[in-house]
Amino acid sequence: TLHQRGAFIMTEKAKKIHIELKSGESGITSFAGLWPAVELFRKSGLPEVIDSAVGARSSRGYRDSEHILSLILLHLSGGSAADHLSFLKEKLSFEKLGISVPSPSALRTWLNEFHNGEEDGKRGMGKAFIPEENGHLRGLGTVLSGLFAFAAAHSPREHITLDQDATFIETEERGANWNYKGQKSYQALNTYCPEYDLVAGSRYGDGNVPPGWKQQEELERILESLPEEVKGVSVRSDSAGYQTDLLTWCTEGKHGRFGYIPVGISCPVGEEFKKAVRAVPEEDWKPLDRKERDGKQEGNGTVLEWAEIVYVPAGLGRKKHGRDYRFLAVRERWDGRLPSEKERQEDRTTEPEAEAVSSPGDQLYFTEAIRLLEEEVPGVKRLHLLELGGRIYKTFGIVTNIEDGADGGIFGYGKGAPMDGEKIIRWQRKRSGKAEEIHHILKDELGGGHVPSKRFGANAAWWTIAVLALNLHNLLKHILLPEDYGKSRPKSLRFLLYTMVGKIVTHGRRIVLKIWTGDRGGSLFASVMERLELLQSMPD
Repeated sequence: TLHQRGAFIMTEKAKKIHIELKSGESGITSFAGLWPAVELFRKSGLPEVIDSAVGARSSRGYRDSEHILSLILLHLSGGSAADHLSFLKEKLSFEKLGISVPSPSALRTWLNEFHNGEEDGKRGMGKAFIPEENGHLRGLGTVLSGLFAFAAAHSPREHITLDQDATFIETEERGANWNYKGQKSYQALNTYCPEYDLVAGSRYGDGNVPPGWKQQEELERILESLPEEVKGVSVRSDSAGYQTDLLTWCTEGKHGRFGYIPVGISCPVGEEFKKAVRAVPEEDWKPLDRKERDGKQEGNGTVLEWAEIVYVPAGLGRKKHGRDYRFLAVRERWDGRLPSEKERQEDRTTEPEAEAVSSPGDQLYFTEAIRLLEEEVPGVKRLHLLELGGRIYKTFGIVTNIEDGADGGIFGYGKGAPMDGEKIIRWQRKRSGKAEEIHHILKDELGGGHVPSKRFGANAAWWTIAVLALNLHNLLKHILLPEDYGKSRPKSLRFLLYTMVGKIVTHGRRIVLKIWTGDRGGSLFASVMERLELLQSMPD
């Protein structure tokens, strides 16, 4: 046939490829683009901080800083298990450059040093408990703080935002407990700072521990670790942070260093909250332009509305002195669509506006219809459906201690811009999408989703080093790469930079890493190295 003849002609014209196998080593590394991460690791002062703070190494063998750098490079290169270290060592070929990569068995032995066996028996189902960290695991927290301090010294900010969100790390490992979703898992409570694009701290726990358990205690720990350049903080959280103690502590300024802490926290939508929402006159609902939510175009016209409601829950009564708590309600017209599995996990909905599924009618009809839907259809109850003005709306709530007229400069609105309810809602809702992105990157693009051991402390150390790898990656892209790369995730830079080819050669006593600027990523690598030369190292 004509098709067969064409294939024959193409085969005749194709050049024969000769494969030549040579003995010895080429000196070629397929991860030369990771070298800027190594240099940034050193310039940030992390080796010194690690070796003085962690103390998990044995009397002989690899230093703590060598273990941690190897794991950071493993995460950035796409490895996700201890066994992958052997492949990393071969493909990295950095031994001649002074980078020692331990064996998988040596790494496992080292990770076990982070486990506090005396606390292990206190874990279990039916109780909320997180084992006390031993000195080695506390040292890893100091390392995270050290890198944060380096970023703050490089770009000082007087006021930062702290977003607290928890995520489950699913596993079949026998040491894990069951979470409320019926999955065996561990759990991490991350405190993320959007201004620096860094995780300021992460608490590792069992899956059966409530996400907001001792959240104030974790916030206090993070605040104590912040560098002196930071003079003020704001806090955002999902409804796990809706706790009387946390809200009172922040609002009454009980922290000695930071005093009053502005908060924006999602609140549960219970019957009393719904009653307060129903009491809002239709004319008092104000438009919330969805196309400005999270800085993205998300629909045509106004699909969200908000109102401040009169709501005084038990335990959060109005005070005679100081700031009061304010409750803001957001309503979104429901189009009858149920949340997808992904949206249920993210606990948020972002569909464009659609016409209501029913025409206005008797309120009893709507109330009964909503009740039946909530009983019979999974996923409906969490939408908090309400009939308002003859339409059905999804309902959300926010509690805040930020007053109208407050300076919006510390909330990203420009110095002197007065705050109001709409700005508070926009500011608070920015945390949701970014938190889910951070969780995804840590678990799916880095190795944080892997659980390497049955020992709790070893898994906590593995997770914390994944967080450190993410922070080093984010710091690298913000201070060493052109602005166009500011949103690049690890998988993107793995393609664009980290996996470029280099050759390690020896000239006399000199060891040289050769990079060809004409290769993919070569010019980008050259510009990164130029910026590294100008970057000041962390002072001792």
